[in-house]
Amino acid sequence: MNHIRSDYDQNKLTIILPNDETKPINCSLCPGNENMTNLSIVSLVAKDGMLQRLQDSADNYIINWTIRIFESSNPVVSTKVDELYSDSPLYMEPAYGYHYIVVASSKHEETFATISIEQWSNIIVILQDRLRWLYTKKKSHM
Repeated sequence: MNHIRSDYDQNKLTIILPNDETKPINCSLCPGNENMTNLSIVSLVAKDGMLQRLQDSADNYIINWTIRIFESSNPVVSTKVDELYSDSPLYMEPAYGYHYIVVASSKHEETFATISIEQWSNIIVILQDRLRWLYTKKKSHM
């Protein structure tokens, strides 16, 4: 499990990964390779001039998406809590949370600088949607 530790030199918290796994050669984020990732939590699809929020199922991957969000297969944080806390020799606590991958565009060659304003607007809307969901989780855990 990954941990959060205190970096006393820079006075900030750092997530520590226990191992470094190699990345696959095929791009799992590209359209057509959806089966290489976890099922999407949300996929935005433009249909008939409107955006629809759709979700993958085990036997049906959403195609023609413009934005796709799914859980990381190698998360740096987890909702499974280890009871491992320490102040000595260095501060350490469990790295608790949700780790999502947001694919901001289905076009592999696009960068943050080349994404259209309309696409950025869609990205912000979908991120707001996920944040609202995360806040509901916070209230249920308090």
